[in-house]
Amino acid sequence: MSVVIRRRAAENAFQKAREAGHIVEQDERFHAWIEEWINGDIQMPEVARRYRSLLAERSAKRKARSAVPATEDIEDASPSGGEPPFDLETEINRLMLEDEQPPNGRA
Repeated sequence: MSVVIRRRAAENAFQKAREAGHIVEQDERFHAWIEEWINGDIQMPEVARRYRSLLAERSAKRKARSAVPATEDIEDASPSGGEPPFDLETEINRLMLEDEQPPNGRA
């Protein structure tokens, strides 16, 4: 799969998330992982694994903060309000499959 197709799929997935009212992850590490995927250096399951690790790290920091009075603010871009997070991996995969389909379903 080409870099162009992967970049378009990622951009479209981010745009769709924004249009749906979801907060798009701002962490530089996440965007670096997406760039690695776009360049073909890693696969999407690895991006997802790293992102789950990042979310677990944030959760651990929140728990530690709630147990001890806060001494510094740690930026947290994780979803709130009980709404399920936007599944970027699924959306990117769906958009890539659409790009592979011939126009009007013709092979």
